[in-house]
Amino acid sequence: MLKRQYEMFAIEDHESIQSMVSHLQVILNSLRSLGSTVSQYEINVKILRILPDNWRAQEIALRTSKDLEAMPLEELVGILTIYKQVIQNDAGSTKGKSLGLKSS
Repeated sequence: MLKRQYEMFAIEDHESIQSMVSHLQVILNSLRSLGSTVSQYEINVKILRILPDNWRAQEIALRTSKDLEAMPLEELVGILTIYKQVIQNDAGSTKGKSLGLKSS
């Protein structure tokens, strides 16, 4: 049953990265207590796979530039948190603004 929860795990709408990882950690800790192990690589790939579609560029960048087998979960969470803040700041700074161009 816990293995199924892990396989079906997904990020909820408007859920923070930290909250999502906390929910995943509960499942992983339960699996470990029953003797089942999940590699760091599998955990990192799982997190990247469940991110929303607009995070695709960040997922590709991490997969190509980082060693997901050796990357600690805390580092991945930190990178994703910073990326989310950048996305939110960019969305906030362009909201309500328009660009006008003159033709000559």
